[in-house]
Amino acid sequence: MTGFWDRLRGKGTGGQGADDPLRRLFGGYPVNLQPHQGPPESLRAAQQEEILAAFLRRREHRLAVLLEFLDGHGISAAPLLDAAGDGAAAAGAIDFWLNAALPRRAFSMVSGDPQPNPDLRAFIAGDRAADGGYYSFLDDLGLLEGEAIRRRDRRFDWAINQLPEQAELDSYGRICLIKPGTLDWPPLALDVPVHLLSVCHAKMAPNGDSTGHRFGELLAGALAGAFDPGGTAR
Repeated sequence: MTGFWDRLRGKGTGGQGADDPLRRLFGGYPVNLQPHQGPPESLRAAQQEEILAAFLRRREHRLAVLLEFLDGHGISAAPLLDAAGDGAAAAGAIDFWLNAALPRRAFSMVSGDPQPNPDLRAFIAGDRAADGGYYSFLDDLGLLEGEAIRRRDRRFDWAINQLPEQAELDSYGRICLIKPGTLDWPPLALDVPVHLLSVCHAKMAPNGDSTGHRFGELLAGALAGAFDPGGTAR
């Protein structure tokens, strides 16, 4: 069965597994193992709460893992966690590095981009044991941007998305950054790692990223009041 790494490098098109640049980049990244694996709909409520408890318990450790990794690539991400700062420069440095470091997918003369969309189901299933460095990096990168938002706007907090009106969404049953609703505005659930899965996947398109999305855009939106009625910045 063709896996994520095979699809990324284009199995059967001459790709070199041992020389896979994405694997080299994240192969040594500490894996983020969850207490339970499987798509959210397959997990009991108690299991989802255990995942959340482990997430909160490990939060500072996983942030330290990511900051050390980024520091090794010349990026100081700590300003993102300073509630008194805007973090824009740090977010921009991370996005610049992602653009430079993430490899392009192979281009097929027959099918074009062999993987136009990321493997969302594999990602949200939470299995980080095999080839889990890249997905674990995305988990932690989502935690970083989410924490940057939460520390600047305490209306947001981490919780399992159990909003009834979002029961059909992929984020339902997952840990999201959630802002309660008001009389004027519905509740909001940001699945930040999944957002960054799409952002980073687009950066690896054979012909380059044409989406305009970037790391830090959710933080910028929160600071600009994009998630509030009238767009009132806080």
